[in-house]
Amino acid sequence: MSQAGNSGAKRALILAARSILHPLVRQMIAHGVTFPAFSRLAKEVYIEVGTRHFTLPFKKQTDSRVALVTGITRKEIGQIRRGRTRPFNESAELDYGLATRVIGRWIGEGRYLDPGGHPLELPYETGPETPSFVGLVGDIGGDIPPRAVLDELLRVGAVALSTRGDVRLLQHAYIPARSPEEKIAILGGDAAEFIAAISHNIDHPGEEAFLQRKVYYNNIGGDALPELRRKVRHAGAHFAEQINRILAAADRDRNPHAPGGRRMRAVVGVYYLDADHEEDEEAAS
Repeated sequence: MSQAGNSGAKRALILAARSILHPLVRQMIAHGVTFPAFSRLAKEVYIEVGTRHFTLPFKKQTDSRVALVTGITRKEIGQIRRGRTRPFNESAELDYGLATRVIGRWIGEGRYLDPGGHPLELPYETGPETPSFVGLVGDIGGDIPPRAVLDELLRVGAVALSTRGDVRLLQHAYIPARSPEEKIAILGGDAAEFIAAISHNIDHPGEEAFLQRKVYYNNIGGDALPELRRKVRHAGAHFAEQINRILAAADRDRNPHAPGGRRMRAVVGVYYLDADHEEDEEAAS
């Protein structure tokens, strides 16, 4: 790439980072995360990425090399590596993947659906030949007890218990409804995946690019928003269920005849946003 082209890409990337940081910094300030704390965090991430992704072939990564690619001095790198502490308990971050996979299998696996294609109301536990909630969680694997999964789904309102103790699915998606900590953890996972997909498309244009589509209108009357949100929510849920079936067919845990190869994960997301147009114009400028 030419020097002029590289300069243009760098400027575009800085502008993109500025746009990304606006909503993130708003959340950080709202939760008491100061700039010095963010600055320290940014340095840690620069060091992690520089160490992992910018090595030279057949050479051990050194502090000097990391300093060169990140712009952080070797002294600071050493200080951060020696005195690095995690202000938050990483193990306490929400892993909502299990609950999501449980619901995904419930709405996409034939044995958990009635003849009309609707999720069955499941007894909590039965014999191995009869669909049950315990069997459903067991199909996913992992070491989290089915009762803990049920308690979590009950807590967020995704399922309900009948008078007989059977489990009925109320929501076709796992959406933490109460805890800000859970929603913030999802922000970290989902936003990172979205940015990673766009970054892939920057480096791999054409046939190797990932799906990346957006529909955008900037003159919607505010009175239309309630109905618009309802319709988009319905269409998004239908889309997610279709994608669930497509991905499930290729999942080797569920389909023993699925193609082989290195273990990979596939993620498809959908989101909706409405915001004041003048506010968007200010942020863009």
